[in-house]
This record gives sequence, C-alpha cells and structure tokens, in this order.
Amino acid sequence: MKRRAGFNRLPPLSALRGFESAARLNSFSKASEELFMTQSAISHQVKLLEEYFGQPLFKRVNRTVEVTDAGIDFLKTTQLVLSQLQKGTIRLEFFNKPGLVVLTTSPSIANKWLMKRLPTFKNSNPDLDVWLYTKYAQEELENAEIDLAIWHGSGDWAGVETIKLFDDVVTPLYSPKLLTNNQKIEQPEDLVNFPLIHVEQVERREDWAAWFAQEGIHELTTAVGYNFNDSSLAIDCTAAGQGVVLGSVILAQDLIASGDLIRPFESQLDTEFSYYLVYRPEKIKHENIERLRQWILSEAGL
Repeated sequence: MKRRAGFNRLPPLSALRGFESAARLNSFSKASEELFMTQSAISHQVKLLEEYFGQPLFKRVNRTVEVTDAGIDFLKTTQLVLSQLQKGTIRLEFFNKPGLVVLTTSPSIANKWLMKRLPTFKNSNPDLDVWLYTKYAQEELENAEIDLAIWHGSGDWAGVETIKLFDDVVTPLYSPKLLTNNQKIEQPEDLVNFPLIHVEQVERREDWAAWFAQEGIHELTTAVGYNFNDSSLAIDCTAAGQGVVLGSVILAQDLIASGDLIRPFESQLDTEFSYYLVYRPEKIKHENIERLRQWILSEAGL
C-alpha cells in the first residue's frame, strides 16, 4: 500500500479501535464481543494496518494470536491517540450544553469585578450557565466560539458592536494594614514614605511619575517598588498591606467600598483606554446571550 507524504501519512484510522481492543485483550474473539463486531471485521481491520505498515502486528499460532513487538509499540500509540480523541469528544459536548453562554475577558476584570456579581445573575437565571474564558489577548470574534467579551481598549475593533461600560481611571490606593506607628497619608508627599506598587501594562501610559507631576511634584524617584503586569495581582498585593498602588478605580471599587482599600485623594488620572462590552451583532439574536448582555449593561449602570 502506497503511503502518503506529509501530515497525511497516517494509517487507516477506522481500524484503530479494532486493533486496540484485539491487542489489549490479546484475542480477536474477545475484541469482537467488546466492540459488538464480528471476528472477521476485527481481522479485517488488523489486516488493513498490517498492510499499511508492511509487517505483522500479531502472530497467528493455531487458533490463538499474540501481539508482536511492533504491535505492542503501536498499541501504546493507538491508546494515546484514542484517549486524546475521547477527551476532545467529551469537551465538545460542553459546547452543546443547553443554556451555555461563553464570555471572555481579562483575568483582572474577571477577578475584581465580574466574579462577585455573577452569583446574582445565576440566581435570576438558574437555567443559564456562563463559561468564563479569561485571557489578555483579544482574538477576532468572527472565528471564535465566544458569545460576548469585555475588553479593555480604545473601542475600535472591526466587525463587532461595542458599548462602553466604564472609563478607566487610576488613583493611589492603600490598605489600612499598611499604616503603623500613627503613620498617615494626608498629602501626596506622604506617599514617598511607603513602597510604591507599579502596574507595568504595555498599553497603559499613566504611571506614578505622571500622577505626581499632575500634583505638581517633580524630581521624585518613583521607579522603586513592586512591579506587576497584572492589575489584579497589584491590587491584591496592595490589599495585603505591601504598599501603595496607582490602581484602577473600577477594579478596586468593591475593595474600596468594603474598606479593605483606602482612596486618600480625589485626584485621579484618566487613562487612554476604557472597558467595553463587545460582540458580533448576530449573537444577540439568541435569547440566552441577550439576557447576559442586558445583565452586564445593568450591572455597569447602563
């Protein structure tokens, strides 16, 4: 049998189940019982593979068979392939789950804003399940198995509808745990007495130097301190009393409301980007997706 070149150099895939069962059980008859097939069908599948490989996978001894060394080696490969296919099949079943809506966003907005609010959605919509898919990259929705997205950016994405949820502003934040021995943070200059926590996001230009400059304070060394590329982790570090962060008010609003974080000044920096609800127009024709979309807008005060 002529073999194909490249990625298509594969054995007859339809024969793998029969071979795997016969090799594992070391018996064509037991394999036929397990797969509800005739012995001749099992024998035919094994023959197809043997012709493809150009070598025997079983030794025929009277009425019994024994797996050859080559067969034992290929059995391991076959079991691995079939196992992966089975896992993939089970995962695909999840996409057909009734009431499933797929929502993607960044880990930061998921952790600090969305997760605390989702239980209220579930309570009001017990028949719907949200699959929350977190990642920082913003893939094209046209070819993605995604129903709705909450993205941080300029709102200029092609082929999708966008609704601004929040403007993103940053301001100094700290935990009450940070202050000891009657320390206070009452003036911007007081911040130099504490570690500064930095969020080093590629798209964010607003940093400590910019905030101090806005307050008329120049020539300060602001580069020292913890650095994070994840706003959520930076806020967690701050809430643990490790320093003062120039943090997103949207991400920290629940911690500010609970008193776990203190906002000492009204002064803030408007950032270049905002948070948007993003989706392809045809998606909202589905009732379940539209229900989640309306809930997100309501939670954002829209």
